[in-house]
Amino acid sequence: MLYAGDILLIAPSVCEVNKLLQSVERELIELDMAINANKSCSVRVGPRFDVTCRSITSLSGVKIPWVDKMRYLGVFIV
Repeated sequence: MLYAGDILLIAPSVCEVNKLLQSVERELIELDMAINANKSCSVRVGPRFDVTCRSITSLSGVKIPWVDKMRYLGVFIV
């Protein structure tokens, strides 16, 4: 049994995060692995954190929800 752990994707724009997510998903498919999109979330930081963004979508069509805070490796990102 293998457990891949958490992956944190950081990019300068929503469009780039979407491209990065789909690129990572394609690589994981080659390794017979997958991202659990239902346990994933997106958070935006910076001066425009409260601006509504378009959805980030996985290759399977699942939309990754936007949140105002998230927990990564025991650290809360707000």
